[in-house]
Amino acid sequence: MNPRAIVEAALFSAGKALTPEELAQTTRLEPEVIRSHLRALAQEYTKRESAIEVAQIGTKWTMQIRSEFAERARAFAPPEIDRDLLKTAALIAYHQPLLQSDLFDMIGSKVYEHTKGLEDLGLINRKPSGRSLALTTTRYFAEFFGLKSTDREGIRRLMAQKAGVPYKERPEETPDDTSEAPEAPNELPPPESNEASRQAAAVPAGSP
Repeated sequence: MNPRAIVEAALFSAGKALTPEELAQTTRLEPEVIRSHLRALAQEYTKRESAIEVAQIGTKWTMQIRSEFAERARAFAPPEIDRDLLKTAALIAYHQPLLQSDLFDMIGSKVYEHTKGLEDLGLINRKPSGRSLALTTTRYFAEFFGLKSTDREGIRRLMAQKAGVPYKERPEETPDDTSEAPEAPNELPPPESNEASRQAAAVPAGSP
């Protein structure tokens, strides 16, 4: 595999500025080798007059939109989601269809604000189910987070892998098109008990 392409992919995927030492942890390349490739990539992007640039910021490097294009591109950028809301989205994606009352047991009273916010962003659906609301992700969820799977069981499988919990297929359900969840917090609980869910929801999410 092309080492320069590996560095480029790692920097793109990071979505933030990183030091060569941080890039070395994921690419398994030596920091000095990474610095050389970063400098070469910066020159390549400049030479092709790309709207994207590889730039050095202090001791870190980042891949970003050039300042002259940033204003026009900003209109197409998805809104940022804070960590708590992101965690709620991940819980819904893993447990869906999930009753809002059960989600209340996991995260408390902030469930109302969070589900309303996610619905306003077009990321989840809320439909009446008995005395509560059934929560599921939308097609836009996958697009928003850049995910490939669009079926509900595919979402659960991915979330189980990310959360490190056993995946159990639900043969009684017919998967329908929804979407997939963002990178899941490691503390996501298995769906068997609300008590486990409450305990897991109390554990702080991992660093972004």
